[in-house]
Amino acid sequence: MFKRIFLSVSRLFIVLIGITFLSFSLMYLGPGDPAEKYLAGGDGNKGTISEEAIQAQREKWGLDKPFLVQYTTWLGNALRGNFGNSYSTGKPVIQELKGKIGSTVVLACASMFVCILISIPLGVLCAYRKDGVIDNISRIISFVGISLPSFLAALLLLYFFSVRIHVFSITGDNGLKGLTLPMAVLAFQSAAKLTRQVRSAVLTELERPYVRGARARGVKKSRILFQHVLRNSWMPILTLIGIHFGTQLGGAAVVESIFSWQGLGQLAVSAVKTSDYILLQGIVLWLALLYLLINFLVDASYAGLDPRVRKGAGA
Repeated sequence: MFKRIFLSVSRLFIVLIGITFLSFSLMYLGPGDPAEKYLAGGDGNKGTISEEAIQAQREKWGLDKPFLVQYTTWLGNALRGNFGNSYSTGKPVIQELKGKIGSTVVLACASMFVCILISIPLGVLCAYRKDGVIDNISRIISFVGISLPSFLAALLLLYFFSVRIHVFSITGDNGLKGLTLPMAVLAFQSAAKLTRQVRSAVLTELERPYVRGARARGVKKSRILFQHVLRNSWMPILTLIGIHFGTQLGGAAVVESIFSWQGLGQLAVSAVKTSDYILLQGIVLWLALLYLLINFLVDASYAGLDPRVRKGAGA
């Protein structure tokens, strides 16, 4: 088991290094000059800035050095816990992230909790009553949820609940009331996908030979479903939950911006606008770390769900 954990952690570390290198490469090749935007004050008035001043600022931040030197310098500092200072605010990146990570995690956990409450019972019911009325209605709603872009769903909810009936504020806040609408958007879109995936996983188990054998012996369908099928379906379902949770952590930038939710997504959008690459690199690193941590926990939970995994790890 120790060897299994060591190999998993080693793979996660390699993947994390690969993610940071890829994101750093994209930022390096991307348009925009952080030094120029910083000196322009973010208004793009570069005509009043001399090339000497821009070059001096680039040298101050180390942006004049070759790509590999910049990356290895940043990586070495990051491994020691120093993520640098934000180009736009001058504050340490870790300080900028501290106030935002919690909000993003709260939003992702809340939307995932609602998604699970809806998707798992509904997906199991759709599989149990395949091609029934509930299954067909669920299929239509899922199709709408998958097809509807997150920004459009967010704008529709904002228009109806904030502009028309004035239940929520347009500017938003990080309290419970401000959490409701962004949580609803993320939960609805994840539930639309997860419901069909849970249905597919349960249907796969219902078609196994042991289910047909149990039915031939006269075992009740409800007992087969709850005592056998659901237990064997938990591993793929748990994997899907982990994937959706990681997606919500990293893919809520547009939703956070529309609802003014002060999380990592909104901070990332602001960093892109100002070409604050050092801050954006810190955001990518932490989101990747959270995503990989979720995958690691899901992988570790397999041993508790399936005895075959425990025996394989022991062997």
